[in-house]
Amino acid sequence: MENMLKDQVAIVTGASGGMGEAVARLFAKEGAIVILGDISDKAQRICAEINEGNGVARCYGTLDISRPESIAQMVDKAISEFGKIDILAAFAGKTFDGESLDPKAAYDLTMDINMTGTYNTVFAVVPHMKERKSGKIIICSSNGAFNPTTPAYTYHMAKAACESLTVNLAMELAPLGIRVNCIKPGAVHTSFWDELAEGEALEGILGGIAHHEVPMGRIGTADDIAGPTLFFASELSSYITGLCLYVGGGMGQIYSHPQSFLLGKTPTTST
Repeated sequence: MENMLKDQVAIVTGASGGMGEAVARLFAKEGAIVILGDISDKAQRICAEINEGNGVARCYGTLDISRPESIAQMVDKAISEFGKIDILAAFAGKTFDGESLDPKAAYDLTMDINMTGTYNTVFAVVPHMKERKSGKIIICSSNGAFNPTTPAYTYHMAKAACESLTVNLAMELAPLGIRVNCIKPGAVHTSFWDELAEGEALEGILGGIAHHEVPMGRIGTADDIAGPTLFFASELSSYITGLCLYVGGGMGQIYSHPQSFLLGKTPTTST
């Protein structure tokens, strides 16, 4: 199918790399007018590449979802130029190293971006969708919220909150023709993993996860996430709302082996 999102206006946050970038590029390929939001200047480059490739994209400066005024500025500019927002794909998120930051500072930053920032982004868009009684919202959680590969308490707590936001918002907005769904990525190779290790060490971590924890036997790619996100944004999912969908090669959805991070340690088992 082609032009599945023709002439629809889609905001994609976290669009400067990884899953958000892949989603933005696929949405543009399918005919959407894509508004890229990210705190990194790389979003400007990706925006230019989409426009040069006969797509339509905008980037209204940097977006910091920890600041409500930054979100409001992006949404206001989108409404001013295009008069509507059909789709929100909320992929902005980040983890912070509690060893290099004061633990409370790391906690506050993680929650401000991954939980409160997502909440504020969603509710900056919802009033405009309510006016038109139409819209699709896709929120990004994590397989680790309830099926962690490694402990990441604050980040996973924040992502669990995103799933609660999904189902509660879906309940409220369903009568208005607005659908809200959630992507739960498994182990996907993005900059998140690059910050943990590099070179052979990183290959060892990802290889261990793929071999021991992913039924399909491989680490996911950003494109693996973009496809299901397109499904939620398109009319193919017109009768689906409130769904939190595992996209992890079977992680979480089928089973989870003992975490590869814990290999070599005494495992905890149950019968």
